[in-house]
Amino acid sequence: MKRYVALIIALSFLFSSIVPALALTETKISQEKAVEKIKSIFDTSKYDRFNIHYNESYENKKIWELSWSKSTQPYGSLNASIDADTGNILYLNMYKGHDPDRQTLPIPKYNEGEARKIAEAFAKKLQPDEFAKTKLTDREYPVYPLHDTSYSDRYSFNFIRMENNIPVEDNGINIRVDAHTGEVESYSFTWSWEPLTPAEKLISIEEVEKVFKDKEGLKLAYQRYYDYRTREENIKLVYTVGNPQIMIDAYTGELLKNEFGIYGRGAAAEESMKQMDNSGLTPVELEEVEITKNCISKETAIEIVKEYLSIPKGYEQRSANLYGDYSNPDEKVWNINWRKTDDENRETGTIYARVHAISSELLSFSIYDYAERKGDFKQNYDRKAAQEKAEEFLKKIQPERFGNVELEEIEDVEFPEKVQKHYFTYTRLVNNIPYTYNRFNITVDAQTGIIENYGMQWQERDFPSADGVLTKTDVETRFLEDIGLELVYVNTYNYEEQSSSYKLVYKLKPTTSYTFDAFNFKPLDYNGNPIKEEVPTSFIDIKDHWAESDIQLLIDLGIIVSSEDNFRPDEAITEGEFIKLLMIAKNQRISDDRPLPVTLESDDAETDEDIEKYIEAAQRLGWIKAGEAQANTPLPREKAAAFIIRAMGFEKVATLSDIFKEIVEDYDTIYPEYKGHVTIAIGLGLLSEDAGSFNPKNITSRAQAATIIVRMLKTDNNK
Repeated sequence: MKRYVALIIALSFLFSSIVPALALTETKISQEKAVEKIKSIFDTSKYDRFNIHYNESYENKKIWELSWSKSTQPYGSLNASIDADTGNILYLNMYKGHDPDRQTLPIPKYNEGEARKIAEAFAKKLQPDEFAKTKLTDREYPVYPLHDTSYSDRYSFNFIRMENNIPVEDNGINIRVDAHTGEVESYSFTWSWEPLTPAEKLISIEEVEKVFKDKEGLKLAYQRYYDYRTREENIKLVYTVGNPQIMIDAYTGELLKNEFGIYGRGAAAEESMKQMDNSGLTPVELEEVEITKNCISKETAIEIVKEYLSIPKGYEQRSANLYGDYSNPDEKVWNINWRKTDDENRETGTIYARVHAISSELLSFSIYDYAERKGDFKQNYDRKAAQEKAEEFLKKIQPERFGNVELEEIEDVEFPEKVQKHYFTYTRLVNNIPYTYNRFNITVDAQTGIIENYGMQWQERDFPSADGVLTKTDVETRFLEDIGLELVYVNTYNYEEQSSSYKLVYKLKPTTSYTFDAFNFKPLDYNGNPIKEEVPTSFIDIKDHWAESDIQLLIDLGIIVSSEDNFRPDEAITEGEFIKLLMIAKNQRISDDRPLPVTLESDDAETDEDIEKYIEAAQRLGWIKAGEAQANTPLPREKAAAFIIRAMGFEKVATLSDIFKEIVEDYDTIYPEYKGHVTIAIGLGLLSEDAGSFNPKNITSRAQAATIIVRMLKTDNNK
């Protein structure tokens, strides 16, 4: 089996043996040829440092690792990986370094289409045959050059390999292109040449969907969403896919095993608080003092741990601290640590335990003994016997709550006789519905039967009623219709044969979320909020309009986003709408934690209150004066000039109106306070005159507003 895989440098170092370049085994591609390959693509003369490493990866692939760097500002580097047998370039990354004088310009020199052509030409040059078998997928990171993100000025393209019109997972070409220079910044090539099984005699999609519904499906559950910033908790009823990475063999319908284990987290229970007489402290301080005052002592917490856990000889209690619980900051937890050392004071074992400081409940403990087992391992407890041990412990420590949990069944591991630890997760049931955030996690040693890890997460909460939820049949039908499964070649590993191979499987299609509101089936994000479907902005009434290119550019830059079909270019724009558009174009924020919505209009009509937020923010920035702008008042040209000149930072000069010449015939009709702004705007080409007149009181159309914004951005480009 011959298979070449491009390796990310970090993984190469982790799983490889690196030797000096002069002590090499024989390679088909010499180090000189490897260097020449990169020099034919990039100019390396600007770098004054160079290193070569040779490594043989864990799959016995021979790799040249080349690294150029610059020792003076702005520094910068170029890294490359080349297959020493085939000469294929597996990885390229160019870092330009930190240039304090380099500015990210509002409008990129290259649009997405042009950048894609650059990426395609680069891929064709390096891997023409392989690139011909790829298909461009949705890029991982959208390009919004005006947004303050690490991907603000580059385009990323992912060309995935297709065989028999079926995607091959983890095979393909990834390229990143600088939006301002058109340079290829990074490139990676991953490919397998082993034969792929033909897509013949596959089970039907109906059979696949039945396996999915019978073996996995969507599960009704209570899910907790917690905002750590506001400390607000929200519990929702959802339908969710427990394992979005489910794989079904395309020939047999067998559910392929998931090798990932399930691990739990500790939690805390709630305790009511008493009010305290006013002693000069603020309410927040009083609350914290009262909580802390009611906490049990460290000594009491240690005794609670020892009630359920025997501390072995040689362990000394080393530390203890009282903190707010990480999952519930308002609650207090004792964190206690024991440590065992050898004669040279080297740590050979630790015990960690957590005790709720109010309710006195043992929340979790973990035992880590670094000493190796003496003699051969013997599995004295199979999974059934270990489960009895786990449940015996739970009945002792939480007898009432144990009656309201169910064991999460997991697939058998590959070699049951060699399993040294058994992991169990018991999920809480509320109204006979799982509440995934509350659970018990237990690890049982398969040789000794000792409980090595225990964790409880449990809170008493008000849970929403399940009346009116959609049925499991309905949601699974909608899920398979809206999302469904697809054929994919996936690289799987056989532990028994110690080898990997590609299998043809059915997997769930990628989607924004696999968790849905149980009442309306709307997909939910990680905060439990409905995910709005992103509809591409496309206006049918701007084609062949004189401002079409400017409006489209603002759409491409993410400044104008709308689900409507019409832009209404010739209608008047209001002062509030123009200010909103200007704020978005200049990448300003209403608050520190929430960016401005990038919509000029939407299906939901904006209220005056919405627009007022933009007006207030612009006023704080000094772009408008108090009472100067009204949300629904049509925008005069002279105000458009004033607002945009202030946003560009020219207010101080513009207020010196006496120094400006009368450059238009109707100069005297311009409001005195705006004369300097209008003069500068005309001088910069942001607004134009008409037959020698400026017409300051004329209303600005939506198309004209778009053109003014684009001209401002282009002026910023040329600063």
